[in-house]
Amino acid sequence: MKLRYTLLSLLISVLSLAQNPKDNIKNAFVDIEDQQAELLILGTFHFKDAGLDGYKPKYDVNIMSEQKQAELSELLEDLKAYGPTKIAIERRWESQARVDSLYNEYLNGNFDLSANEIYQVGFRLAKMMGHKKVYCIDARSRQFNVEGGEQYYKDKEAYYKEKFSQEQHNYEAQIDAAFKKLYEADDILKTQIPLKDFFLYLNSEERLTVGHGHYVNGYFKWGEDTDYFGPDASIWWYTRNMRIFHNLLRIKEPKDKVLLLIGAGHVPIIDFQADASVDYKKIDLADVLD
Repeated sequence: MKLRYTLLSLLISVLSLAQNPKDNIKNAFVDIEDQQAELLILGTFHFKDAGLDGYKPKYDVNIMSEQKQAELSELLEDLKAYGPTKIAIERRWESQARVDSLYNEYLNGNFDLSANEIYQVGFRLAKMMGHKKVYCIDARSRQFNVEGGEQYYKDKEAYYKEKFSQEQHNYEAQIDAAFKKLYEADDILKTQIPLKDFFLYLNSEERLTVGHGHYVNGYFKWGEDTDYFGPDASIWWYTRNMRIFHNLLRIKEPKDKVLLLIGAGHVPIIDFQADASVDYKKIDLADVLD
């Protein structure tokens, strides 16, 4: 009797596994698997900061130093082992001809690479892989101008600054200070640990999620009733990243292994789209940088 009960339990367990509802998800898309591509995202910091971001770094990483070049070579070897078929960079789509020219000059020995991460990672890796080009996928954001034009916007901004209480403004200032504290800590950290370790930290799920939080604070919260002034004023950042992912879809071919090199601040939105996309299978950076 005990044996029969054990066998029955085992049979039920097997049947339960065979009927796992989550299998429906995989089975629904099995016929397009041969059309899919891989996407590996490397969120980066600026090797030579141009001062265009909100936080202005106080510490530089001398990527051209002997030590950092050795660390960079190790990073490139890991990325090469992954075997990307295309390398996408944070340059505007319409800049492709200019980038093609620079890359060809580099291949011909006529262009010395500066400290920019696009050159030190993108160009160098593309040459190591024997690629004919790198792909520009950045895009201008779409600006959603509200009715009334620029003056209307300024008046709305002044209205909400006045409307929100001093306590609310103080709280948002505290949040902003907390993010600045994080940026300053990261700014120092990048000079203290190996390049690959910093990339793994910068691209960790926790760091990416926390970092995106800065985009949903401050003026993002301004609004009342059905006036969504804050979210509407923030649309530009989301449209830019949606367009970037659109460009990634435009360059994708079946069985591609695309490496995207882009500022880490972009990654949370693109990451979400890559997770949802049936065109791409996202590859975990931690599985590549061993």
